[in-house]
Amino acid sequence: MHTVRHLKIRLLGSLKAYAGREEIEMTIEDKVRLREVLANLIKIEPSLSRAIESDGSLKPGYLIFINDADYMVFNGLETLVGSGDVITILPISHGGQGSVSRGS
Repeated sequence: MHTVRHLKIRLLGSLKAYAGREEIEMTIEDKVRLREVLANLIKIEPSLSRAIESDGSLKPGYLIFINDADYMVFNGLETLVGSGDVITILPISHGGQGSVSRGS
């Protein structure tokens, strides 16, 4: 029996605006490397090429979390991800709740 497995990609900050959506669900066969997921992601949503190179590497200025943990604490882009995992991509300069003023 063939089981359909899903992986969720959450987009935050400006990436959400570029893609016009906050989440992308990807169907996968089995565990795959994060690099492969990212390379396929820009085929699904070309606007994400602002953050992701065609080889699946991450451009400077962006962070990736796998299930709320920095991907670098695992095996970087070679980390295996699978069904039920949530990948979050966000720009480093993702803003905040309000403006910050400096005292004189």
